[in-house]
Amino acid sequence: MVRVIHLVTAILILSALAMPALGDGAIKRELVEQVSEVKLPVLARYQELSLMHRQILITLQTLPSDQITGNTREWVNIAAGNKGILKKFNNINDLASKGDPQSHKTALTDATRLKSDINSLDGYAQAKDNFITSYPKTALSHFFADQGEYFEALAETEIDTRMEIDYLSHALTAYKEAEDITKTTYIDLKVKKLKSEYQFDMEIVNTSSQIGEAEFDEASYGFNHTSNPVAVATGILSARTAKRELTTVYELYLKHGDERAVQIDEQLLEIDQIHTELVDLFLKYASVFVVLFIMVLAGVLNLMFKWTHAVDDTLLGDEVIQ
Repeated sequence: MVRVIHLVTAILILSALAMPALGDGAIKRELVEQVSEVKLPVLARYQELSLMHRQILITLQTLPSDQITGNTREWVNIAAGNKGILKKFNNINDLASKGDPQSHKTALTDATRLKSDINSLDGYAQAKDNFITSYPKTALSHFFADQGEYFEALAETEIDTRMEIDYLSHALTAYKEAEDITKTTYIDLKVKKLKSEYQFDMEIVNTSSQIGEAEFDEASYGFNHTSNPVAVATGILSARTAKRELTTVYELYLKHGDERAVQIDEQLLEIDQIHTELVDLFLKYASVFVVLFIMVLAGVLNLMFKWTHAVDDTLLGDEVIQ
């Protein structure tokens, strides 16, 4: 009876010892199956991610079952889970595959956030010892380099300086993340030069706009008060000043591809019209003034002529008397 009890106890102990191994084996199969089902377009786009995927499978298949633990599940989920690195990278790649710049900007932001997930893999010895952590880092570096080239190409064809600066700034961010020192230095200098030139020109625009708008209002006042010759004359001078200043604004807007150039161009046409009409009106006033001046001059000359004759007659009379 004692032997039976001992035998049963031994069987129970062996069963208890065997259960974790069976459990670990189940986890191993589950994780291998989970990773095997990951088939994403991004694996074909970035070879490093394909190698990462393959390395995860190799690692899981070659690890002894007793080394497959909850810790293993954690890093596998971080790398290839539903919200893992591969899935997130695939979503980022989808965004970057679209043609609009905004999608690429979003992809760039999401890729920067993905760095924390990739870095967290370094905390798992199994992932690090099997070189799984290096693949996504390399892929992400290539992704950033691709985005740098994308935004740099956009900047080269952009005529609006503000957008050009924006695209170059995103290219700079991408090249920094890709750790491309040469490109980072080049783009950084280009952005600084472009910003400096644009800010300088916009200071001129602000000054000329203030003067031009004030003179335009003065010209408009003369145009709306045609019965006042002084206002008309002042309006002509103001229109000329307004045109000079706003032409400077127009040329700088045109230089930087600013859509506000169209509005200034329309205003310049209006100034030309105001100036032409004020000049025509001023010439009429001048004509009237000249006629009046001639009439007054003729009257004065006539009076002088009569006065001269009167003086002559008086002198002649005095001579006769003598």
